[in-house]
Parts: sequence; C-alpha cells; structure tokens
Amino acid sequence: MALAEHDVATHALPPLLYELDERPPWPKASLAAMAHLLAIVASIATAPLLVARGLQLDALTTSYVISSALIVSGLATLLQILRVGPFGSGLLSIQGTSFSFIGALMIAGQLLDADGMSDSEIVGVLLGSAAVGALVTVVAGYFIENLARVITPNVTGIAIFLLGLTLVGAAWNNFGFALAAAEASNAQGWVWAQAVVVIVGILFFATRSNPWLRLASITIGLGIGVLFAIVTGQAMPLPDVPLGGVTFLRWLPFPLGFDAAIALVLLPIFFVTMTESLGDLTATSMLSRQPLAGTPYWRRVRGGVMADGLNSVLAALAGTFPNTTFSQNNGVIRLTGVASRMVGVMVALLLILLGALPGFVALFQAIPGGVLHSGTGLLFAMIALTGLRLLQLQPNQRRTMIMLVGCCTLAFALAFVPSLLADQGIVLPPYAALLLGFPVASGAFIAVIWEWLAP
Repeated sequence: MALAEHDVATHALPPLLYELDERPPWPKASLAAMAHLLAIVASIATAPLLVARGLQLDALTTSYVISSALIVSGLATLLQILRVGPFGSGLLSIQGTSFSFIGALMIAGQLLDADGMSDSEIVGVLLGSAAVGALVTVVAGYFIENLARVITPNVTGIAIFLLGLTLVGAAWNNFGFALAAAEASNAQGWVWAQAVVVIVGILFFATRSNPWLRLASITIGLGIGVLFAIVTGQAMPLPDVPLGGVTFLRWLPFPLGFDAAIALVLLPIFFVTMTESLGDLTATSMLSRQPLAGTPYWRRVRGGVMADGLNSVLAALAGTFPNTTFSQNNGVIRLTGVASRMVGVMVALLLILLGALPGFVALFQAIPGGVLHSGTGLLFAMIALTGLRLLQLQPNQRRTMIMLVGCCTLAFALAFVPSLLADQGIVLPPYAALLLGFPVASGAFIAVIWEWLAP
C-alpha cells in the first residue's frame, strides 16, 4: 500500500484511545481484555474438543488437550506481542488453536486408527507431522514478502472456500453421530431442536447493530444451546475427570512420530493460514496506526508469521494442535479504540489461567453434540463464505469464477478417484487415498499451478 493510501485508510478510522505502547488504567484495560477473551475463548476451546471427539479420545486425555490449547494460546500470545528475537509482531495480536486443521487431523487419525495404533501413538504422529509442517512455515515466513506473490488472493480464497465446505461436511457427519446416539432414547427431536436454537441464536446476535453482541455471537449462541439442553433434560453429564486442582503443561505427553503423507496434507493448510495471518496482521497494523509498507511493516509481518509457526511447534510439544493468529481481536481493537500491548498481555494471562482450571475445561466437554456440531457447522459455513467474499474482491471476476469452479471441480473429482478405482479392483495405498481425498490440499495445489500457468 502506498503512503498516500495508508494516510487515507488510517484517516478513515476512529481515533485511538490508547496506542500500541501506551498503558491504559487497569479498569479500562481489564474491560478491553475481557472483550477480547469473550470473542475468542469459545473458539480456542472448541477446536481441540472437536478433534478429540473425532479421534474418540477418552475424557481425561480430551481434558488435557483442551487445557493445553488454552495455556499454549496464552504463551503464544505473549510471544507474538512481546517479540523474542525475530519472532513476534509486537502488536496486540491474539493466538489460538486453528479450526483449519480439524478435518485433516480427523481424517488422518481415522487412517492411523485403521493401522492398529493406540490413541497415544495416533495423536503423537499427528502432532509430530504438524510440527514438521510448522517448522517449514517458520522458514517460509522469513520469505513472506516473496511468497505473497506466489500464494495469491485467488489461491487463498479458493483454499479457504474448499476448507469451509470440507469442514461443513465433517460437522454434518458429526451431527449425524449425535442423532444416532440419541436414537436409543427417542431424543432425536431434541437434537434437532438444539441445532435450531443454536443456529437461530448465533445468527440473531451476529446480525445485531450492537458490535459487542456480534463479536460474542458464537459464545452466546453456544451458551444458549447448553442452557436449552439443561432445561429440556438433555444436558450431557460432566466428564469423569478431576474438577479440582490445577492443570500444568506436560512436555511431550504423546510420543511424537512422523508421517510424510500426513505432513503433505497439512502443509497446504499451513500456507493458507500463513496468508490469512498476513491479512490479519496487516489489519492489526492499520488499526494500531503502524506503517503498512516498507521495512517496519514487513519486519512485523515476518515476525508474526514466523511466530505462528513456532507457536504450532510449541503446541505439538505440549500435546495440542496447531496455532494461528485470530482475526476477532481486530474487531475488538476497532470497537474499544485500545491497541495497547498491555491489554494483549492481560488476555494471554487470562487464557493461561482458564486453561489451568479443570472445572472450566470440563464445561466444554459437557457441550451436547447437537449444540456443538450445529454451532461449528454454521461457523464453518461462514469460513466458506469468507473465501468466496475474498474472491469477489478480485478485479477480474470472470477469470476468478472460472478458476474457482475449475479448481473445486477437479479437487472434488480427485476425492472420488480412490472409490472409483476400488470399484475396478484397484486399491490405492492408504496415504495416496488420503492425499487425493482431502480437497483442500489438492485444490490449493491446483490453484497454485493454475496461477503459474495462466497468470
């Protein structure tokens, strides 16, 4: 962005009450920190819960994975805000467990389960493969200025669109499991009712004129769904885990392994989240009245993207799933007018505190399936819509739409190849079927080649 464009963009923003290096009074800082927390905490805890349920981990392991996700998100946020060497943006940028990896991790976990691995071994291979992908993005993040020319908005938009569609499919399958579990007690109607209440609740608050309600719509919608389940007698019992004491991070709680095919499936998702982080960090820079061009800008963005990768390695070592920069905090900064790093430090400490409380984590494990999968299904549909909107912003709409239809068609066609070959008596190796069967990975590769061959 040119300097003149930067001046226009920042001039159009409301004035900041507290800038990046200012320290607001404790009462105001606390209110701003709570606004950030309400906007993100449900998402951070829900992502590892979905993966844990998809892998059918026991209650104690699930509890630790969620606790670890919250604590690591707090530590990762501190690294992002305070900067350690080349790592970190130095902005009020919140980190959290990414939704983007849910589908790939669940599919890969089911494949490993078919090989007869134990739950601990499965999680270890998933985390080890993710750590390798994260290390690749640490190196790639150093060259983010060059990569931004290769991973274009068209590539990113198509990958995000495919990711959203894939996750919606996973949410629908999981919702089907919730219906099947309720069949024995003839409670399927209540599962559907939970879905309606949650979706209506989220959409109602997401469309209010009050920006605070919009930011917290996911958290409020899930909360309403849980209350509805309690009132109708459909609440799930709290998991059989200790509710007292304090949870501490354990390093290498799962024996890390590595699988090249799983790493190849995860790698395109890492690159997609890297470009998303580029956009989020640019928005945070703009809202914080920081340069949007030149050496200072690229230094911040490079440090932020590299911190994303390092934080995902930290997550793997601590026994939880990949991390990314959240975009919700940009909405909170704009609403509060507070861009102070001090607020981000407070959010990080609150995340660590909540992750250390087993009782808080147990509440998330008790979310009924009808509530959880309908709410996340709507969120995943919004992810697909985000990718579509990104593509609609591109100048050559005809070319972009042809590219979208072509890449999606080829990606989903490749997903059917293993079953079609099986009908002819040709069985592909399991990991080849995994690579072909995950449209996000194949679609992203096709989009990159398309951009290269037809720029």
